Amino acid sequence: MIRYGLSWFIIGAGVLFSLYLLGQVPEGVYFSGDGGLKALLAQQLSEGIFRIDLVKPDVEWVRQLWQDGLYPYEEPFVYYLNDRYYITFPYPFSLMTAPFYALFGEWGLYVIPLVSTWLIWISFNVYCYYLKLSPFQQGLAVFLLVFASNLTLYSGMYWEHTLAVLFCLIGMIILLVPRESVTIKEAILSGFFVGLSAWIRSEFLAMIATLTFLVGIMTIVRLSSNFQSDREFNLAKKMKLDNLLYLGDKGWIFILTMYATVGLFFISNKLIYGHFLGIHALQIVEEFSIIRRLTEAWESFLEIIVTFFEYFPVACFSLLYLLLFLITKSFQEKIPRIIFITLIIFSLITSVYWVNTHGLTEIKLFVKTYGILVILSAIWLFLSKKEDIKINQRMAFIYVMSLLFTTGVALLVDSGSDEIAVGGKQWGQRYLLILLPFFSIMIVKQLKLFLQTSQYLIKYYTIFLFSIFLMIGLYKNIYLGTDFFQKTHRGVTEAIEFLGNDPRQVVVVSHQYAAQLLESPLRKDKLFFRVDKPENLVKLGQTLIKNNKSEFIYVCYPYRKCEIPDLTSKVFTKEDNDNASFQVIFNSLGDKGKYAMYEGKLISRNSVN
Repeated sequence: MIRYGLSWFIIGAGVLFSLYLLGQVPEGVYFSGDGGLKALLAQQLSEGIFRIDLVKPDVEWVRQLWQDGLYPYEEPFVYYLNDRYYITFPYPFSLMTAPFYALFGEWGLYVIPLVSTWLIWISFNVYCYYLKLSPFQQGLAVFLLVFASNLTLYSGMYWEHTLAVLFCLIGMIILLVPRESVTIKEAILSGFFVGLSAWIRSEFLAMIATLTFLVGIMTIVRLSSNFQSDREFNLAKKMKLDNLLYLGDKGWIFILTMYATVGLFFISNKLIYGHFLGIHALQIVEEFSIIRRLTEAWESFLEIIVTFFEYFPVACFSLLYLLLFLITKSFQEKIPRIIFITLIIFSLITSVYWVNTHGLTEIKLFVKTYGILVILSAIWLFLSKKEDIKINQRMAFIYVMSLLFTTGVALLVDSGSDEIAVGGKQWGQRYLLILLPFFSIMIVKQLKLFLQTSQYLIKYYTIFLFSIFLMIGLYKNIYLGTDFFQKTHRGVTEAIEFLGNDPRQVVVVSHQYAAQLLESPLRKDKLFFRVDKPENLVKLGQTLIKNNKSEFIYVCYPYRKCEIPDLTSKVFTKEDNDNASFQVIFNSLGDKGKYAMYEGKLISRNSVN
């Protein structure tokens, strides 16, 4: 193992980099509003309030205003069900981070995402060792995963992605390590960990479906092979699956364990929410339209794939390797020819669809950004057209698994109309993080195979092209990623500090996104409401006057229209008394970080006269 010190050194450097990222996070500030909502639940659980819904305050008028439409959050982030408010996200992550919050405060929330990332690297390094990669190959694979992919930035986010990836990766490593047969213990452990990932992130149901299909096929092939003698027709060799046949050994145990683990999660959802699929899934089922779902899935599929390669550009080499294999083999074998023709048809349909939906502007931007890279890649394909390209069974397995999983994710994820992209605010494609370790290994193996057999000129051009992909990945994820990470966390601390020091208890936001980032560190001292319509301002004003409160702070979310302060000095009639009215006077308090804030003063008609 001493010979593999390079990979451990790279992991050590990654640990330092992840700690540096965490050091850029101000206390009480989250990468996205999702984290703020999960933190609210974790804080509540850490205080011994063992309820999965967000507990309402005991103040009756606050409860009534929330029920009348002034609750700071709305669907699809929080759902009101059975007189309770549930965040849309699976509860296990908040439940698991709650003890760390109780021990270490705000920083305790980052323990699991950070340590999970380190354990992903360590597990991946061990997996590379069992795959018998050379020390240099192993070091390169680890380097690609740690520094040339978008995974590491998620170590500094209060998000459950790294934990889900860790669980799934451990299960898949146990499943995929090459060997003659699988023990019952290994099948159970593998299925358990893969199933456990779906407790944390719902898109891993797509991986469960993918592995069910692939392992199911291998189980059938293995069973059929057991009934055949050496002289008879061998289905495994005919299908070129003999090297993967071990995946079918105890495959049914693996599949049953996966589904049993997920089944327990569904049962817990039923007990908590009254529905096996949980809150968000319940909403999707109720509003389900197959045409809408397929249309969104097609658009999501395209965007997910493009984003994956954009933020992990070294994977483009693996894509080119596959394309070269299909081109060279399509003249010799039937299956590669069919796949290649299908790929051409898919590319043409996608291009026509993209032009019709996005116009030529997007095409021009793509050509301007990646035109040179496309030309260099085309030159590589031309120069390498006579090379002997090989794709072994494990590579084919990774390609097929990735395609099926991505398709499943596209079908599962629900892209909201308010989201800027599939997955919303993120760095790279967060739904496909589990594919990064497997692509990293496949890339270094393909690079080695190609360099061993290629001619002198092509060999050095390949190194040149791969180096460009690598440099782009490093620039994208280390430099631009760190810059994006830092900018994302700016402008919130000032708002939190101002509100924390202000004596007024009532805080009103123009959009739920503002509350998601501000309420968590202020939840014990402030009451949050959302007012984005004049009629809700009337409800708020007359309720506050009834309860002897004449002032509040109004917070404008910077990336949406904020028109309520424009209603200053307008006279509103009280809903319960046509002869009584009041005014709301808005005085600007200036910008506090990235939020424009106003002081709201309520003046009854008697005071005005």
